[in-house]
This record gives sequence, structure tokens and C-alpha cells, in this order.
Amino acid sequence: IRSKTDKPFGIGTTLLMPGAEANAKVAIEEQVPIINISLGKGDWIAERVHDYNGKILATVTNAKHAQSAIDSGADALMLTGHEAAAHGGDVTSLVLIPSISKRFPDVPIVAAGGFADGRTLSAAIALGADAVAMGSRFAITKESALAHQMKDIIANPDVNGGSTESDTLYGKNFDGIPARVLTSDESSRLNKKPASLPLVVYRAFNAAKKMNIPLYKVIPGLITQFDKMYMVAQFGAATESLMKATVDGNYDEGVQFIGQCQGLIEDIPAVDVLVQRIMMEAIETSSQTFETFVEK
Repeated sequence: IRSKTDKPFGIGTTLLMPGAEANAKVAIEEQVPIINISLGKGDWIAERVHDYNGKILATVTNAKHAQSAIDSGADALMLTGHEAAAHGGDVTSLVLIPSISKRFPDVPIVAAGGFADGRTLSAAIALGADAVAMGSRFAITKESALAHQMKDIIANPDVNGGSTESDTLYGKNFDGIPARVLTSDESSRLNKKPASLPLVVYRAFNAAKKMNIPLYKVIPGLITQFDKMYMVAQFGAATESLMKATVDGNYDEGVQFIGQCQGLIEDIPAVDVLVQRIMMEAIETSSQTFETFVEK
């Protein structure tokens, strides 16, 4: 990345995942300018990142987690609303953003969940955000590494057989944490009930093996911290289904994280084209909103 740009960049680390600590340490050694942490307490990461004047962006879903993240050294917050792909919270972005931005007025806010075009960017700024994250939208671009089969499915706006804002599922049975995924026969089946313990452990061990994580690091946790490790095991066990969709493009057997904003996605543009379009639309929308409140 440094060979391609002199601009600030960042990496994400999901602290609940096996291998997250090792990944974070590599990022710190490389002095990555911004580290986005989620699903865990990252005070030790913040302390070391601040030593080289880096910044911590913490992903949160409510006020309690926001306060904890700030107390642990977060420099900015990514607020993940209920509309978001993967692990959004219970509160929609429409309420979450103004609530948290009012509660913590000096903390920069990145809004996530429901944002995919210029209109929603303009709305996020009006609600109190300083920036937006458009994960689902940028996943459906020419440069994205997502399997082209999944891009084609998500970018199909047809109300009969396409992917609309209603064609997602939200539940905790897939990977142990409430998550939003693309509706399919497979995602519906996996969300009906939690996987059995033997199946979860078996699949988690397979996932750990593929990530070169020694089993001796997994087994003690299952024994001494069963509840926590069971959730981690579920999370790790979901990897196989996610890979089938995102890498192999297998819609029938895989599971794809996606936000409700897929209802706003109708094409697969180049990133530069998309950014320019979003900015022009945001400017136009903001101007129209302003004119609405001007006396004539």
C-alpha cells in the first residue's frame, strides 16, 4: 500500500477472531496510520498505536460500547447501525448517529449501515456524522475482490428475483453474533437454529487449521472459558460458508454478508466513477435540502 500512495490508510482487526492479536501486532510493527478495532477491548493496541502518533477507529453499536471505546483510547468511532452488513446493532443509523454524536460531540464519527449513494451521504452528515463507510456499496465495484457471481446477484434491482432492501436476514444463529446476510436457502437454513456443539467445534478446528493456528491454543480456551470460546468457535466455523460465497461465488452453498442498502445498488462501476457520482449527488441533495428550509 505504501508503494502506491502517500495518503493515510488503515487496517481492520476483529478482536474476537482467532489470530487477531497477532495481526494487530504486525500492524503496530509496520506503524499503520489507522487501526479499526471491533468486537473487543483494544486498550493495549491504542497505547502502542499512539506511541507512533497513529489513530484508533473503534466500531461500536451503542452508547455503552462507545463510552468504553473512548475510555480505552479510541480517537474516533464507527457507528454501525441495524441496517449494516454483518454485525450491526439493534439501533438504526437514523437514531444511532444523532444520539452518539450529541453524547460525544468532540469525537469524530464515521457512520456505517444504510449508506450507498450521495443522498445517504448527505443524510449522514446532517445527522451528525463526519464521514461514512460504504462497505456493501464498494464491495460491488469492478476493483472489488468479491466473486463476480455475488456482485451480479446483489446488483440486480429486480423486485422479482433480484436483491432489494428486504432481501436480507438478521439473526445470531449463523456465527453466534447478530449479523445481517443476503437471503438465500442456505442462509435461511443456517439461521433457523444454532449449530450443534460437535459441529461447531469440528468446523472451528478446521478453520483454525486453515489459518495456521495451533490447536493447543484453541482447546484450553474451550475448557476454561466455554461460553466465550463457544461463541468464538461459532464465529470461526462460519468462515467456510463465507468463503464459499465471497471467494468461490457459490450462492447456493455460501453465505454473504450484505447490508440493507443493497436496495440502492444497481450497477458495478469502477471505484473512481462511483466516488465522483456519490460526491456530485451529495452536493445536489444537500443544496436541495437547504432550499427546502429557505423562506421564499
